[in-house]
Amino acid sequence: MSDFYRSRRIAIKDTTALLTFFIGFVWSGAFVWPFMENQIDQGDMTRGLAYFLGAVLCCAIVTGLIGLEAGNLLGGVWERYHKMHRGSPGIDAAPMMAWAAPFGLQQVERDATRVVARFPSESAVAQDVLTVGREKDVSDVYYTEAGVYAASFIPLAQRVRPLSYEARKTREALSRTTNIGAWDGGRLVGVVRVLTDGYTFSALADILVDPEYQRLGIGRALMQRALKAAPDARLIIDAQPECVGFFARIGCDPGPAGFVMTSNT
Repeated sequence: MSDFYRSRRIAIKDTTALLTFFIGFVWSGAFVWPFMENQIDQGDMTRGLAYFLGAVLCCAIVTGLIGLEAGNLLGGVWERYHKMHRGSPGIDAAPMMAWAAPFGLQQVERDATRVVARFPSESAVAQDVLTVGREKDVSDVYYTEAGVYAASFIPLAQRVRPLSYEARKTREALSRTTNIGAWDGGRLVGVVRVLTDGYTFSALADILVDPEYQRLGIGRALMQRALKAAPDARLIIDAQPECVGFFARIGCDPGPAGFVMTSNT
């Protein structure tokens, strides 16, 4: 669960518990009050107050505990409703996720704070836009740093690199990297993955942008966020030949030559 949903579910749970605690306190007080009055009339005020406070507190605690469970339930219902309606109007998530059912995949979690795409400058974006009749509107693209699920990553990866991706191994790979996604409504249109030890080393594991959204500044924005996730703002990039131009355009400096070690070396 991301911090976005966790904080809101905790707020729902605590509010519900506090409300039921107060209701239990007031409701039980109305029933116990006559008993306390009777004890006071008999001259035993201490006993009457002790019974009154004990009864209302016990009842309030019980109703408060019930409220905690009810708050958990309400928080879960709210989270599911929010995820279903977070995407663009008119998009039905069920057909999009039907293919994932055999793999036991979960529906993509469209969470985290929405951030409207902001690129370095209009001139920088203009250099990256292809002259293909009509430019795609990316003003509603937003970024999440709470992670990306395999159910969303695999379709994007297949659009960029038409390969066969195994769901289980993909989930394991995503769990080992910091994943930042770019979303257009309910559709993952870009992702950058950073492999880091959190202290001295950070490397670019992957950057993918949907072919329909390339050369629109999304890759640049993802790399800026990836750099912020790297210790000392330094990211090692093992660039494929076809990607060298992209990394040069966004201001990456050439590094020393790399090597690949295999079992046949």
